[in-house]
Amino acid sequence: MLGYRKRYFDLAHTTLQRLRADPEDLATLKEIQKLLLREVVRTEKKIREHKAELKTSKGTADSTAAKRSAYLGKRIEGFRQCAYIWRCFGDAIAFLYMDKFALKHCFYSTENTSAKYDAGFILGKEGLGKELQLLDSALEDNIPALLVDLTNTIRHGDVCLMGESDPLLIEVKSSKGLDSRGRKQRRSLEKLQTFYDTDKGEGLRGFPQLRRQAYEMPERSYVDQINECIAQALKDGYAVRQPEHGLYYIVMTQEGLGLEQILDTLALKAPWAFFLNTPKSVRTWAPYLPFILTIEDKDHLWDFIRGNLHILVLVESDALCQIAIDKGCKAKIDLDDEDYPLHVEVPGGDRMAGISGHILTRIGMEFVSPEWMVLCSIEGLRRLSEGLKAESGAAPSP
Repeated sequence: MLGYRKRYFDLAHTTLQRLRADPEDLATLKEIQKLLLREVVRTEKKIREHKAELKTSKGTADSTAAKRSAYLGKRIEGFRQCAYIWRCFGDAIAFLYMDKFALKHCFYSTENTSAKYDAGFILGKEGLGKELQLLDSALEDNIPALLVDLTNTIRHGDVCLMGESDPLLIEVKSSKGLDSRGRKQRRSLEKLQTFYDTDKGEGLRGFPQLRRQAYEMPERSYVDQINECIAQALKDGYAVRQPEHGLYYIVMTQEGLGLEQILDTLALKAPWAFFLNTPKSVRTWAPYLPFILTIEDKDHLWDFIRGNLHILVLVESDALCQIAIDKGCKAKIDLDDEDYPLHVEVPGGDRMAGISGHILTRIGMEFVSPEWMVLCSIEGLRRLSEGLKAESGAAPSP
């Protein structure tokens, strides 16, 4: 569906790379948001036009009308996917400026662990003019700012100020008074801001107390290896990389070997599989680091978006356990437990604690090192265990 808008995709990518090289270039920050806003609104207009026609055609019971309805349904889905991809560029902007672990909390409800509903269409949104005024004012004051509705990940507030690693979310109201919905939104923003200011939150996302701990070890990722794997796959039809023990990257095209043939060449026992085309296609990639930033070559990114590239990340479940065992921990894994698949008992601990599926999924979605991810989680559990000996009732940030 993006096919005939390829030149705008190219322009968005080029502008994003310019911003990536110089985040202080706020003129470019404004330029790319202007482009994304125009493209998102354009897709929303198309969706509404097609929905209106679809509603009319459903009243006619003949084969021609049925075919037209099916065609319109596919077109609507295609335009929804377009809007999602443009917002992935918006996500990329957010992740360029702010900490990815901080941004995660902008995706969820403050009341429970479910994702917060997105704001819906920008087209016809009351108060959009004031949001744009605030955005322009912040940029003029040399403060990097982002329109929240241009992202998939940020679901609180209207404008996000990006001067620090934590987001500063601002709700823009079109009237002076607040209704019950407005008061609820304000309470949610206050909860998030308290968490960012103090590194802990009372009742945030349903936890009695949610704490935030910084990772002490620098992140280790294999973005370079996945990009090399993509380049080779486009040349040879498929490619495989093993960046770390128990970790495999597989990239396939239509011309290469099938998945079963490739898997036959690998000595796999019980792998945890991440087929990255699925969250891209069903629009569930957020709140992870967007593929717009990890797939570096513009043409390679285009091929992935269009479905010409298939990317699979496999990590052996036993290898995850072994990382913890090698550090003197007890460990067991249960991939049927989506919330906490890996359980670890740190030395000196009195019970096993879960490492969340959200954290471990970064191995697949963000191409981070499984060893780094598990070791950081163990260190967090160790610090939490020590803290809980003096203070009870806390839960780790999942």
